[in-house]
Amino acid sequence: MTLRLMVLSDRMLGGTSAYSKVTYETCTRLAKLGHQVAHIPMGMANRMGKQVYENVLVYPSGTTPWGEDVAPQHYLDFKADMLITIKEPWVFKHLHKEGINFVPMAIIDHSPVSPSITARLDTAFKVIAISRFGQGQLRGSNIKSYYIPHGVRTEIYKPLTEHKADCRKLWFLDPDEFVVGIVAMNRARKMIPRMLRGYKQFCDWNPDVKTHLMLWTDIRGVTSLEEALPPGVADVGVNLLPEIMNLGLGEAVRWTKMEEVKKMGGLPEWIGNDYKAGWDMVKLYNTLDCLLLCSGGEGAGLPFLEAGACGVIGITTDYAGGPEYVGSGLTVRADDYVVLNTPGTRYALASIDKMAEALTKVLNADRSKLGRKARRFAERFSWDRIVEAYWKPFLQECKEELYPKLSKEGGLSSWA
Repeated sequence: MTLRLMVLSDRMLGGTSAYSKVTYETCTRLAKLGHQVAHIPMGMANRMGKQVYENVLVYPSGTTPWGEDVAPQHYLDFKADMLITIKEPWVFKHLHKEGINFVPMAIIDHSPVSPSITARLDTAFKVIAISRFGQGQLRGSNIKSYYIPHGVRTEIYKPLTEHKADCRKLWFLDPDEFVVGIVAMNRARKMIPRMLRGYKQFCDWNPDVKTHLMLWTDIRGVTSLEEALPPGVADVGVNLLPEIMNLGLGEAVRWTKMEEVKKMGGLPEWIGNDYKAGWDMVKLYNTLDCLLLCSGGEGAGLPFLEAGACGVIGITTDYAGGPEYVGSGLTVRADDYVVLNTPGTRYALASIDKMAEALTKVLNADRSKLGRKARRFAERFSWDRIVEAYWKPFLQECKEELYPKLSKEGGLSSWA
């Protein structure tokens, strides 16, 4: 007997967000372990009825942004043992009050942890923490959690050392320049305008350095309906173009028309050795000398793992979960914090001077050596290892609690 696991999150099929990637890997890999797995896509993504994709039963989405209107019904229909949610718990209004085995991933990108999160965890069957930082915050609120970090497909994300110049040519960048990348959704909490100021300071300090900033985000700041709903004030996008021009970075910053990317269904992770028209995330990361993500706070930091697996060092704010995922990269202290969302949580303001200093350190360092260290660190987070070291023991404990078997010979085990 195996467990019947239902996962509520961003769509696993056709999605490009970090949540979509984690959902796809979680669902398909747990199915490969022999469990029965079902998925409810949030955001009204599936309106075509039930379908099976890579041995995962995909249920129809609801008419509310977070799927709460259909989750209990689908849970009963699937006869699920657990409902795992991959989304900040504070988006839910009543799901945590339902008579189900609720297993939320407690995605925490701030300190102290908001009561809007902890108040939704009291009734949980189990709580998953994706960072040691988050686990510590929960421990301070007397909430037990299980550490299961995010992973990266190290067999796909890898250094393309022999093709770095080809990758740069794809993105209209010169092979001999210092390329900084920002890969993040355009949301207020990501502090992209502040990172632009850090890059501007770096350029002012190093006027003779040939450099570009590759800005992989929607510079218009388009915000969907569900992202604009409370408590997502911090998820409102901002128009970055005025700030880019006001800082005099019009020539130094490169960006992409995201409407064209959306027509492609999002940028694929890897489409093969096509260096003439083969745009994908692996080649994008391989154009960079470093990844800059000094946001207001990261619950995890999947871009750090993806970039690191490609041999690219990261720079992040010394706050929340980012430092755990940047590994051998650099951290930048925060000067202050700002409160800009409905729950009133603190988002860090990374030091602009320290950002520029960190970029200068990477510029002057042996970047090949840094890249090898970044790759070795990312390999610790390969999805194969995450499943073996964290998911398997967690699910075994769940089995023993859901289906206990007590015998004189073997003690407590599971019927499952």
